[in-house]
Amino acid sequence: MRILNRPTLLFLVGILLLGCTTSPHNATPLPKHQIMRSAQQQVAFEIDTLLNHAPTDMGWWGVKVQYANTGEVIYERNAEKLFMPASNTKMYTTAAALCLLGPQYRYETDFVTTGKVENNILNGDLIIRGSGDPTWYKRFYDGNYDSVMVLFVDSIRAQGITSINGNIIGDDNVFDDELLGYGWAWDDETYYYSAQLSGLSYNENYIDFLLTPDSAKIGNPVIIEPLTRTKYLNVRNDLITVSSDTATDWDYGRDRHTNNVWFEGDYRIQRGETEKAITVHNPTLFTVHVLKERLIEAGIQVNGEPLDGDDLADSIDYDQTHTLFTFHSHPMSDIITKVNRPSQNFIAEALQKTMGNEFGKEGSSREGRKVQMAFYDSLGMDTQNLQLRDGSGLSRHNLVSPNTSTSLLQMMWNHPLRSYYIESFPLSGLNGTIKKRMIGSSAEWNVRAKTGTIGYVHTLSGYTWTQSGEPIILSLMANNYTVSTSIVKQYQNEIAAILSDME
Repeated sequence: MRILNRPTLLFLVGILLLGCTTSPHNATPLPKHQIMRSAQQQVAFEIDTLLNHAPTDMGWWGVKVQYANTGEVIYERNAEKLFMPASNTKMYTTAAALCLLGPQYRYETDFVTTGKVENNILNGDLIIRGSGDPTWYKRFYDGNYDSVMVLFVDSIRAQGITSINGNIIGDDNVFDDELLGYGWAWDDETYYYSAQLSGLSYNENYIDFLLTPDSAKIGNPVIIEPLTRTKYLNVRNDLITVSSDTATDWDYGRDRHTNNVWFEGDYRIQRGETEKAITVHNPTLFTVHVLKERLIEAGIQVNGEPLDGDDLADSIDYDQTHTLFTFHSHPMSDIITKVNRPSQNFIAEALQKTMGNEFGKEGSSREGRKVQMAFYDSLGMDTQNLQLRDGSGLSRHNLVSPNTSTSLLQMMWNHPLRSYYIESFPLSGLNGTIKKRMIGSSAEWNVRAKTGTIGYVHTLSGYTWTQSGEPIILSLMANNYTVSTSIVKQYQNEIAAILSDME
C-alpha cells in the first residue's frame, strides 16, 4: 500500500471539504428539520405560549383540559393547586341537587289554617309552612313581579274566603336561622347577591327600585319607585336631581339588622332611569307582609297582622291545623338552570340547605355540604382538593383545584342526567353570563360553561366541542390578578377558541 506524504494528504482533504460545502445549481437541497406535532400537542403548545406571554400581574393560572369521552389530558398547568372558584362552586351544588333530588323534584309549600271558613270568613290564622322554595320571583314567571302572589291570592279566594279574622304567619323552620353564608362579607349585605337566606322567601329577598331624575326641576329629589309594590322597607330619599355639568357622588344602602334604606347624593339628570336592588331584613316577615298587602288589594279583608312564626309565644301545632291548598314550584331541571345561567347565589344556597333537610340532620348549609361530599365520594369523584364552605361561591373560603373541577365535570358527563346538567350552563354568545363572550370566534355557540367572579378571581369551567364534534372538558381558573377582569376573560376566550378550532 502506498502511503501519501503529508502535503499530498492535506491537498486531498481540502478538495473533499470543498466538495461538501458547495453544490451545483441543479442539486436537490436537503429538507429542513420540521417539528411534527399532533393536534393535541399543537393545542397544548398554543395554550402554553398564550399563558407564558400573559402579563405577570395576571396572578396565578390553574388550567386543566381533557377529552370528555376518554379522560385523556390535553393540557394542564397548576392543575393540582388550590384556587378560589367563586361561582364555579355552583357547578358542585347544582350537580348534587340534580342527581339527589331528581330533575322532576318540586318544592311543596302548604298554606294551612288554625280555623275554619264559615260564611266566607276565615276565623283563624293563615299560616304559610315554608318548604325552602326559592322560586317565588319574576325570573320563574315571565318577568312579572306579581305573578306568584296573584296565584296565592287566587287560591285563597277559591276557598270562598273574602275576609280573614286572624294573622298571616310565616313558618321558616325548614331551614336553620343562619341568614348569611359562611365567610360572607358584612359590607355586601345591602346587595342582591348577598340576600338573606330563609325557609320562606319571596322575590329572592330583595326589592328592585327604579330611580328617575325629576325632569321638571333641577334640585328636586329623584323619584324612587319600588318595582315590587310594598311598603316593607322604610325609604329615606336624599338623592337630588342635578344638572349634567355637575360633579356627582351618590350612594345607597340598608342599615344593618333593620329595614331602613337610604339613597343620598347628587344624581345627574342626563343619567336617566336606573334600577338598583336592596335586600330586606327578615325574609319571612317580608313574605307574609307582601301577601297581606296583595290580599287587601284584591278586596280580601285581613284583620290580623303579618307575623314571623319565630316570634310566637308557642310553636305551631300542625296536628291542629288543616290545609287550604299546596303550592308546587317549578321542577328542579328549571331551577338549576336559573342558578347556573345568571349565576344566582340565593337559589344555590337554598338548594344546599334543601339537601341538608332532605338527606341530612337539618336544613343547614353545614348538613348540605356533608350530603354533597358523600354524593361525590359515592360516584368516585376526586375530592382530595375540595373545600366547600357555601353553595354559591360568594365565600372566599371555598377552595378547589382544576383537577377537582374536571373530575366533577367528567362525573356528570358520564351520568344519566348529563343533558339536564349541561343545558343548565350558559351558552357562549347566546345566554347567561357568557352571552357577550367569544362572539365572532369558533367558540361562539360552542361552549357550555359556568363562570365565577369575585374580587381578584375569575373562573370558567365546563364543556366545548372540536370541529369534529369531540367533547372536551375545561377548567380555567385565575386568582390574585390585579389587571382588569376583562383581560382575564379575553385570555379564557382565546383558550376556548383554540379548543373549538381543534379538528
